[in-house]
Amino acid sequence: MSAIATIGTFDGFHAGHTHLVDRLIAEGRQRGLTTLAVTFDRHPLAVVAPERTPRLLSSRSEVAARLADAGVDRVEVMIFDRDAAAMTASGFMRRLREEFGVTALLVGYDNTFGSDRPATAEAYAAAASEAGVKMIFDDRYIDPLTGETPSSSLLRRLLSQGDVADFARLAGRQYTLAGTVARGLRNGHRLGFPTINLAFDPALAVPATGVYAGAVIIGAAEHPAVINVGHNPTIASGNPLTVEAHVPDTDLGDLYGSEVSVTFRRRLRDESRFASLDELRSAISNDIQQLNT
Repeated sequence: MSAIATIGTFDGFHAGHTHLVDRLIAEGRQRGLTTLAVTFDRHPLAVVAPERTPRLLSSRSEVAARLADAGVDRVEVMIFDRDAAAMTASGFMRRLREEFGVTALLVGYDNTFGSDRPATAEAYAAAASEAGVKMIFDDRYIDPLTGETPSSSLLRRLLSQGDVADFARLAGRQYTLAGTVARGLRNGHRLGFPTINLAFDPALAVPATGVYAGAVIIGAAEHPAVINVGHNPTIASGNPLTVEAHVPDTDLGDLYGSEVSVTFRRRLRDESRFASLDELRSAISNDIQQLNT
């Protein structure tokens, strides 16, 4: 069956992406076409300009899952290699038509593709016609609450500033980092606040160093937690960056090797170097008290 498609990295899958997928579904119904979302196995910059590859807001598997959950009929993950990077806009759309039956392509207002980098919407439309594809241009999405246009680059900037609350407003969801529980130095245990030490994909974005109110998600269970992103400067200098979560008043048992996620809800304070371990304990106790405020 012929399909109408949209393409992109969909990194972070924010409200703008939801808007695009909703438009895709509406256009598919109107035209009697199956809906298809095409994404890539890596960020295209990893091939085109590796030095400019951004930290990712979502794993590729998370992107595919969110697209499916949003209601598209099919999700295809295309291998983006040097051959794909060398395709012209017309050649890329011809590939979509030949491999996936795409006869119409919906693109976001700022989406560009093709090694020939067409400069205008008219040039893209001409390239699409040459490939036997109808091109449809989506409108710029403006969030009705913030008045801003969400973008993956904006969301990354908010995380780099520790502004997880604004991230959630623009993305339509709280930032969540998934990983595996790893063995740490047990400094939290010795302080009286045992922590979950999260080992995560280094390609993923991490909020700015600091202390956050959030939650640890284990399976279907969600546990309120204080999350520390930082280098533990009170313990020693030169420590590597870690993401650790303390779940108050809860014995979660032995989780080493388990898959968990941490969700960041709001920033509590900067990471600080305290004069003593007693001062650090007092600060952590205050952080815990702020969890429910």
